[in-house]
Amino acid sequence: MTRLGDVVHGLLGRALVLLVGLMTLTVGWQVASRLLARLSLNMGWPVLVEPSRWTEELAGFMLAWLALLGAAYALRRGEHLGLDVLHQKLSTANRRRADLAVAALVAGFSWLVLGLGGLRLVLMTVELHQRTPALGWPMAFVYSVVPVAGLVMGLFATEAFLRALREEPR
Repeated sequence: MTRLGDVVHGLLGRALVLLVGLMTLTVGWQVASRLLARLSLNMGWPVLVEPSRWTEELAGFMLAWLALLGAAYALRRGEHLGLDVLHQKLSTANRRRADLAVAALVAGFSWLVLGLGGLRLVLMTVELHQRTPALGWPMAFVYSVVPVAGLVMGLFATEAFLRALREEPR
């Protein structure tokens, strides 16, 4: 399972870098188009560039994707916020039990709530033919990050559970 986790983690890291770059370009164009439109109006010139209407929506969607996929990426690296003080005060046996319990809870939440619940959300939006206001994209595409992130987090949490069973340190 570690090889699969390594491949998924590597692809996820590249996707996150791409998303950050695209989001930077999108927000940059949003700012530039507003400035150019305002400058045109202030100078009395014909407005050559209309303020971009789709960039705010796209940036918001990319932010949601970054948050969910970034959470999965951080989960694999063990970089989520946690109460290390309590964890470090536990005995080795109890620390292992705590690691197993946390990994099982995260895996269950990821598989069931994000994975299956997210899939239900996507299917519901497909059935309702919902579309985004500015871009006109199917909302199912936008919401598809929820089950994807759930599957990836479930994979990484299951991997952490198996590692804790083998008593391997992080």
